[in-house]
Parts: sequence; structure tokens; C-alpha cells
Amino acid sequence: MTPEYIVIHTAAFKGSNCDASRIDEWHKARGWSGIGYHFVILNDKHDSKPDGKVEVGRVENVVGAHTLGINSKSLGICCVGHGDHSDFTEAQYSSLETLVHQLMQKYAISLNNVIGHREINDLIQKGLVEPNYRTTKTCPGIKIDMNKLREKIGKCQDDVSLVDPAKLSEAIQLIRTHRTYFNNARDELDQFLNHPEVIEFLEETS
Repeated sequence: MTPEYIVIHTAAFKGSNCDASRIDEWHKARGWSGIGYHFVILNDKHDSKPDGKVEVGRVENVVGAHTLGINSKSLGICCVGHGDHSDFTEAQYSSLETLVHQLMQKYAISLNNVIGHREINDLIQKGLVEPNYRTTKTCPGIKIDMNKLREKIGKCQDDVSLVDPAKLSEAIQLIRTHRTYFNNARDELDQFLNHPEVIEFLEETS
């Protein structure tokens, strides 16, 4: 699957301790193969996991089950909570904006193709999706302003565009050279330095 859209959802659940594994159980109970979303972002109502934590659901190259009409060409991100009753937490927004920006970069998805589930109706109106996929859902919720969210994600893009690749490459090489200075952080630094995205960036700028 090559995604063209990123779709934002709410779990529509006001209780506590909701995470990817719990949603997986709900979706299996419907007879699905497993969780329909590709990512889940937790809120501040979990007893053992932090607010804003990003959990992986379906693998990115597997078609999701979250937005009828564009499942075969979209990635689904579910923010825990109930968007009709309360807004996402600041930590959720921070994680969401970062994740969406990364996925946009990875798959060359335009900002206009970052939508809330309910905005499938806009695609129908434009003739991009068949009318029988119209939804009455408010997902990701009436408290969620998708235009403001897209605006914030757009600013993330602007911030990244201001980075000097040569200086960033130099900084990464400096970390690599002096990593042994940070004894307690060496494993984390090695994990960062060996991340595929970092390796790819260094190859492109070398």
C-alpha cells in the first residue's frame, strides 16, 4: 500500500487505560483481523503509560480498517479519548503533529490530504470518493479543529525547512565522534545514530 492520505480519528471512549492493545481487542470482537488503525496516541488517563505515547497498530504497508472509501490508500491515526466531549491533550497534539509530519515526509503526502474522518464527506463532494461512503460521524470529534491542526503541522514543515542540512550533518558526526563521553546515554545515542532515517540523511548529505 502506498498511502495518499492520513486520517485522524478519536477512540470515542471516555474511560481510562485505553491503548492499542485494548482497541485491538475491540476490533477483533467485531470479527476484524485486528486493530484497524496504524497508530494510536494515548491520553492522560492511562495508569501505566505516559500521555502522548505513540503506539503502533497495523503495519504501515498493510491496508487499515478505519475510513471506508480510502482504506486502501490511507494511514489511520487514532487519538485516545472522545473528541466530541473533550479536546486532545497537549501531549497528544505534540505527538500527533510530529508523527503526521514524519509520515508526510516519508510518503510525500500533501498537507491537504491530512484529514479528519468526517472530512471523507469533503472528498465525496469533490468527486474523489464514491457517495456511498458518506459518513454521519463527527470523528475525530466536534472539539477537534482540523484546520488549526493542519496549520500547526504546516508550521512544523516550515521549521524543518529552516534547518541547514550541512550543519545538522556536522552535528550528528560530532555526536558520533564523542559518543563515548556520555557513558549513561551511549546506548540511546547508538540507537539514534543507527536509525535508518539518520543513516539515510547522512548518505544524502555526504
